[in-house]
Amino acid sequence: MTVASPTEYYQRKFDEASEELERLGSRWYVLGYFRGGMFLVVVATLLAWVTNQAELVELWKWSAAGGFFAFLALAYIHESIAAKIHVDRLRVQMHGDSLRRLRRDLRGLRVTAVEIPAEHQALARDLDLVGDASLFKLVATVRTPVGIELLRDWMLDGADAKEVASRQSAVQNLTADSKWRERFQLNCELLSVSEAGPSRFIEWCESPAWLGRWGWVLWISRLCLATLIVCMVAMICGLLPLTIGGPVLIGTTVISFVLSVIFAGPIHDIFNQISSRHEDIRCYRRLFDQVAQFPSTSERLTEIQTRLFAAGDLRKRLEYLGALTWLAGWRRNGILFLPYLVFQFCFFWDIHVLDLLERWKRINSMRARTWFLDLGHWECLAALAKLSFDHPDWCFPTVISPGSSSADGLLVKCRRLGHPLINPIARIDNDVEIGPQGTLLLVTGSNMSGKSTLLRSVGLNVVLAQMGGPVCAAEFSLPTVDVATSMRISDSLADGVSFFMAELKRLKELVDQAVSIGQNAKRIQLFLLDEILQGTNSRERQIAVSRVIQRLVDAGSIGAVSTHDLELATLPELKSICRTVHFCESFEQRDGKETMTFDYIMRTGVSPTTNALKLLELVGLGSISDQNVKRPPQ
Repeated sequence: MTVASPTEYYQRKFDEASEELERLGSRWYVLGYFRGGMFLVVVATLLAWVTNQAELVELWKWSAAGGFFAFLALAYIHESIAAKIHVDRLRVQMHGDSLRRLRRDLRGLRVTAVEIPAEHQALARDLDLVGDASLFKLVATVRTPVGIELLRDWMLDGADAKEVASRQSAVQNLTADSKWRERFQLNCELLSVSEAGPSRFIEWCESPAWLGRWGWVLWISRLCLATLIVCMVAMICGLLPLTIGGPVLIGTTVISFVLSVIFAGPIHDIFNQISSRHEDIRCYRRLFDQVAQFPSTSERLTEIQTRLFAAGDLRKRLEYLGALTWLAGWRRNGILFLPYLVFQFCFFWDIHVLDLLERWKRINSMRARTWFLDLGHWECLAALAKLSFDHPDWCFPTVISPGSSSADGLLVKCRRLGHPLINPIARIDNDVEIGPQGTLLLVTGSNMSGKSTLLRSVGLNVVLAQMGGPVCAAEFSLPTVDVATSMRISDSLADGVSFFMAELKRLKELVDQAVSIGQNAKRIQLFLLDEILQGTNSRERQIAVSRVIQRLVDAGSIGAVSTHDLELATLPELKSICRTVHFCESFEQRDGKETMTFDYIMRTGVSPTTNALKLLELVGLGSISDQNVKRPPQ
């Protein structure tokens, strides 16, 4: 049996969902006409009932009743189809996004923007961790706010070797069950990532009870409700005359009305904090259902399941909470709005619903944060599992603690390493080795030859590796590292900082970080420096670059440096510690014009060529004839 490629798989899923969406759309339009027609029939029969002769009144009355129930049935079916259309639209978009990710068409993807802490902004900018075409967009199929923040933290803060191995086992377990992951992702898509997300719900769970301060309002409402019920029963049974029961009923209703006017606003704010829609709680319950039913073989996944469900059936707790939020949402329900007004003004409906919600909170508040954190954790693992499923040729790396006895413990070793954000069709892979301590990789080559891409390939794959996901390589091993970069430095006119000074400040941060990390045996620094200190003359740049690299190497860091300056490799202070590789270009005639091409294949040794002057000629700025040059007088 031939196994479909990820592209074929998602294309088939996309086509199936698109066909189903088109079919449901046609049914929805047809039923819409029938629904409107039945409404007109009901109106016509009602008018006939009112205006016709006495002998036909019964006929029109029953016709109107039958038409009304038929209208309700059509309305229910119509709305059900609308709900299915919504789900299928999400399914079409979900599979379409998967195809775009495979093509690396990342700019049009729907991904919630994330804020990057100041200490990580340089790394995120240098390695394209966030932005239009970024690693976050490639990986982030997460939809819950907690999951989005957690995935960002995993990306910015690399895990240690033990944690990476635990996540890898969970990711591999989830990768094998694509149907489960798709249902899970669809339920996440159905969530409204809105103001009423779990963060506000958790805040409500951990906040003091509103009725702890305003408990007397509840007791007055209860007394009014009890009085109203007793009076009505007594009046119906003839035990209380209307002259006494009537004023009592009016008095209790007025008190409830006044309390409602004063306190309904704050209570509605609490209802909104819990859930702006009843559907939110239902979606979360479905997600927890799926977590409970997943056949886990991973220690990490089993641990999460045990933590979520050991203290009782979380699904039943959320089901009950969903019922309470439905009661709290009557004011938004078009059918139940009128009964809500009656209940609200007669015996202050909202305060009694709030009482039930705060009873639920007293029992479950201590666990709520853990519930949603575990769900976000599971969602991040599922996102990495999808990345693994989408790229079956990628491998899971071996992450080694720097204190390990392994001979390769302080080496970053990659076979067929590629840039994960480049379309696989156009990507060129290379074997790369960085380390051990006391050495560096010096990458030389001409403009546009692939030096910066190589550094970003290393950095991005190290980030993926320490997230616990697969990496774009055939084989990959590394120690636990902190990635430090200096690639895209900019000056600041507002702060009065030149390009050269801004770069010096960044390099000072990296050296200080290396010294600090060097005192910690649990990890080492991996530095990636791209064409540093270009804002000064050649001789001073060579001295400055040499000093910076020596400081980093002396602090125990490993890393790679790209440069145009071919003389760096010959400096005595660097020659003994650097291993040199290069990229180069070639020229050929096409249609009578000379063109430059690159194969992006890394080779050993210093680059034998440069191409700056050749590029000048290719763009029309070179080979200026003598007669066009105005020379100064002798």
